[in-house]
Amino acid sequence: MSPANGLRALRIALVRLDHNKNGLCEPVEFKYGLRAFGIDISEDESALLLKNFDPSRSGRLSVSELIHIIRGDSLNDRRSGIV
Repeated sequence: MSPANGLRALRIALVRLDHNKNGLCEPVEFKYGLRAFGIDISEDESALLLKNFDPSRSGRLSVSELIHIIRGDSLNDRRSGIV
């Protein structure tokens, strides 16, 4: 699987976690999403994780913010060549 496909799959998984359809990954949604991958944490731990990754410190993370954090700011050689 290419990195682009991995990010696309991650985006789809995050959208599916958004049970209230507000475009944000909230602590309870994040908790149950991690549980689906065999990671069992409390809602408080989930909130702490989201807060650490959240640049706006709102306690919630949009799918776009999370993808940006994972992908990073720098362009790899392939993306740079396209640009």
